[in-house]
Amino acid sequence: MRLTLFIISILFGVVLNAQTSKEVRLAIQKMAAEKDLKNASISFYAYDLDSNSVVAGLGANKSLVPASTMKLITTATALELLGPEKRFSTSIKYSGEIDSNCVLNGDIYIVGGGDPCLGSERFSEHYGNFINKWAIEIIKLGIDSINGRVIGDASVFSEQMIPSTWIWSDLGNYYGAGPCGLSIYENKCKLELKSGKRGDSTEITCVYPYIPNLDFNNHVKGMITHKDQSYIFGGPYQENRSIEGGIPVNSEKFMVKGSIPDPSYLAAFQLEMELRGLGIILSKPSTTIRKLKIDNKGSQKIKKHTVTTKYSPKLIDIIKLTNFYSINLYAEHLTNQIGRFKYKSGDTGSGSQATTLFWKGNDLDVNGMYVYDGSGLSRFNSITAKHLVGVLKHMNQSKNKKLFIKSLPVAGKSGTMRNIGKGTAASGKVRAKSGTMTRIKSYAGYITTKNKSNIAFALIVNNFNCTSFEMKKKIEKIMIKIAEIER
Repeated sequence: MRLTLFIISILFGVVLNAQTSKEVRLAIQKMAAEKDLKNASISFYAYDLDSNSVVAGLGANKSLVPASTMKLITTATALELLGPEKRFSTSIKYSGEIDSNCVLNGDIYIVGGGDPCLGSERFSEHYGNFINKWAIEIIKLGIDSINGRVIGDASVFSEQMIPSTWIWSDLGNYYGAGPCGLSIYENKCKLELKSGKRGDSTEITCVYPYIPNLDFNNHVKGMITHKDQSYIFGGPYQENRSIEGGIPVNSEKFMVKGSIPDPSYLAAFQLEMELRGLGIILSKPSTTIRKLKIDNKGSQKIKKHTVTTKYSPKLIDIIKLTNFYSINLYAEHLTNQIGRFKYKSGDTGSGSQATTLFWKGNDLDVNGMYVYDGSGLSRFNSITAKHLVGVLKHMNQSKNKKLFIKSLPVAGKSGTMRNIGKGTAASGKVRAKSGTMTRIKSYAGYITTKNKSNIAFALIVNNFNCTSFEMKKKIEKIMIKIAEIER
């Protein structure tokens, strides 16, 4: 009798599984058939992690541009390879000797270790007034003058800060700031603009932090809008930049965020100014290892003494912010750190290759998986929904499982998912990463259904004809449908 009931329950469960899978499958097919998606490409895959069975799929092996869901792959790789406790260092060092007259006959170095968070407002308590602390530690050595200068050393990463496949219009903006071996303030500067009537020119009233020699050709106009529609154009190390577009009319202090041209130099300059402000005399202005190489003055090996070292927050804390707020700079730093770990080379190419090979080595079919950066800003990236679900499946079995899942924002609650699924079965039951670029929308993560099943899913849509907001609402319906599964 028990055996009969057991068999019936299994058969009944299979029927219900088939039925619920059918509902999800019909929902995705219905979405794909909408007129707004007639030119679109779709890759969708949902997998039951408890029963190890496919819930539904559509174009699951179709390679598409993922936008910021690429960060799932980057953060998962970094967590598995580097470990959650990993920290990145920034050291103050000096060369030469301190003589009996309290003169340092040498230079001060800020040696970056690829910390993406140094000086970030997100970690203000962790770093405090770090520039002042560095200066105080130098003075404690008994130095009152320096027969040399402050030198920023970012050589732990490639001097080519920007991934080669990023587009020009992104580079001058805060979200297009590239990873530097000595990053500072998330490599982000802020511009205050004042506008008048519609069509009138605007005025840049303040730029902070102050960056020596940075100049803007301002072509921004007052516009009937409620948001920032300006764009800054300028690449790494380029001090003359152009800002175009529009901002809301009649604004007194409208904030526009750009990228810092040379973060390593800014760090050195700020420490120089702090030392001078505390009465220390320096014979030469600050510079960087990169600039010294250009002048053929930085190639020789020099013995250095460590004064103090500041470490970043733990990797898991960096990963959580990367996924919660989709911070491109952090993801690119992690890619470079992956490259350093595997090949001792802190650049995008090394990190991308190491990322792909890591997943290949963990039995993921990487055919059709093309990794060109860590953040997803590159349109050369191409992955499938099945790739993303494969990464999610791996992390669900990892020793870092809980940490990784908690690094993802929650639908209706937090991060980039806070406005998804409010008042529905998806609220509080979906942990996922979103991705958005022009004509691209994607989501991937975990869903706990009404019957407590755990589903890994990914949905990427390229080249839709509706607005990004409308596409988000379409995908939201699919997430809700999965969350509503009950047997």
